[in-house]
Amino acid sequence: MGTLILWLLVAVFVGAFASQVATRVRLIAAAPNTFSLDRLGFRVNRFLVDVVAQRRTIRERPVAGLAHAFVFWGFIAFGGYTAVEFLYGLGIVDLRHAAWFGVYRAILTPFAVAVLGGIVYLIVRRVFVRPVALGKKVSAESVVIGLFIATLMATFLLTWWIDDASLAGRVDWWLHSLVILAFLALIPASKHFHLVLSPITVLLKSPELGNLPNLDFEKEQVGLEVVKDLGSKMVLDAFTCVECGRCMVNCPAWGAGEELNPKTIILRTRDALLEGKRETRLADIYTEKELWQCTTCGACENQCPVGIEHLPILIGSRRGLVSNGDAPDYLGGMYNNLERRSNIWGLGYDQRQKFVDATSVETFDPSRHDVLVWLGCAGAFEADFQKSLRSMFEILRAKQVRFGVLSKERCTGDPAKRTGNEYMFQELARGNIDDLKAAGPKKILTSCPHCVKTIGDDYRKFGYEVEVVHSAVYIEELTRSNRPRPASEGAVTYHDPCYLARYGGKVDEPRALLERFGADVQEPERNRDNPYCCGAGGGLLFADREEEPGSRISDVRFRQLKDTGAQTVVTACPFCSIMLKGAQTSAPDGGEIQFVDLMTFVNGRLDKG
Repeated sequence: MGTLILWLLVAVFVGAFASQVATRVRLIAAAPNTFSLDRLGFRVNRFLVDVVAQRRTIRERPVAGLAHAFVFWGFIAFGGYTAVEFLYGLGIVDLRHAAWFGVYRAILTPFAVAVLGGIVYLIVRRVFVRPVALGKKVSAESVVIGLFIATLMATFLLTWWIDDASLAGRVDWWLHSLVILAFLALIPASKHFHLVLSPITVLLKSPELGNLPNLDFEKEQVGLEVVKDLGSKMVLDAFTCVECGRCMVNCPAWGAGEELNPKTIILRTRDALLEGKRETRLADIYTEKELWQCTTCGACENQCPVGIEHLPILIGSRRGLVSNGDAPDYLGGMYNNLERRSNIWGLGYDQRQKFVDATSVETFDPSRHDVLVWLGCAGAFEADFQKSLRSMFEILRAKQVRFGVLSKERCTGDPAKRTGNEYMFQELARGNIDDLKAAGPKKILTSCPHCVKTIGDDYRKFGYEVEVVHSAVYIEELTRSNRPRPASEGAVTYHDPCYLARYGGKVDEPRALLERFGADVQEPERNRDNPYCCGAGGGLLFADREEEPGSRISDVRFRQLKDTGAQTVVTACPFCSIMLKGAQTSAPDGGEIQFVDLMTFVNGRLDKG
């Protein structure tokens, strides 16, 4: 009788599981296919590190992360045990008395203790500690699932002390089995479905942070307008979210008190899919205000432990808005400048040429020059940042590096692409690629992290590949033979640009330069590969002036830098410099803090003899 009852229960609960999974699979299959396994070696390595070793889960929240990791490892480790017990209960085969199974049970015991301890900690943390990332409301679902997991571990451990054939043993076995079946039925409709989906999501996550494939205008692609436009990876992401809130607490917009919350973006996507709102405008699900508050800093994607990609949804939705003429007014001027003058400031090429002539920089010739220096919109036209380029030119000449520039540059198109104006981006990109191919550089050097990202990654999607190096990386290598100076410059803090540190992974080279030339580096809150954004990215450089001083992302970052006690802030991005200086000006306690570009700092201390 017990075997028959178990068969009926398995049929019911497995059927419930399969039905819910089938619904989600159908939604994924109905979406435009965006799955890819390019760079498979990289993906497999990341899978081993982030899924098997749970690095990303543990790194940012060591205690809670380790507790989660034990639960995940236990979930995997107990798979065989569960299979053996159900094979026995269903009357198929009894493997419980095999010698190997006894060894297996012994190995599982420390796992069970670790999982039990971890899940008790997580329940207490969620119910009583309640970190802001988890939300204000206690999730009853999470508590129930947590109690289920605790029960499974407790009933397993009890098998060492009670006889299987006794009444207590039978009750223990049935309780364990019923909880597994209930858990199975609950998983697909809960955030714990990530236990099943996250390994797939991590494997399918793009190797490139903030990956934005080019739109094909011949196929009338315009971006994401309605729910049914969401790609298959986006739909998979929506069902994978574990609701841990890491994306939320690391989002600079959310941290500055704005409406954007990356976690709710994903959860609303999930709800819209399950509610069948295929024709609903994405701008009605997320609100346009939220979509335009994203700086594209990549913190959400970088922090997500289950491989969710937020930026393709956010920027894809911007593309849909721009294609329908719904861009914010402040972007209109920038788009007009790009269209008329091919730079974000709307200045004429003669202004750039004046700077080139004043610094005696030659037009690039591959037979005479080692590197092509890409000035960028800031370097070509922004007077303050041109001081940085002058410093870099002096360093290059002191090190006998032969360099030149293009006779004419357009904006790389970064601000157009990140704000969703794909057509304008592609026009600028194709023009630049033609000019770069004609010039034939093997290496491009620039001081703008956004230019590094755009030329290095986005232009590759057009088939153009060239080595692009940020000045911090190039000059660090160039000056390694210089004798280190003693720390004599006092306390200095360094602001990591998002596009250099988080996107580019370059965090050691700027610090090596600072220390080599006498700086005592004081780290600010949020640094290295998880910096707090300055607030300029995603077109918000042009919106900043419309916000109330004190509430801006740049204000938050300025306070973090000021709190280090350093009197000098070093930057390595022209737009970070603009934003942070603006925040200092509007701060009531801005003080005497000095902002210095990294190249200027190094040049002032470099022995050119």
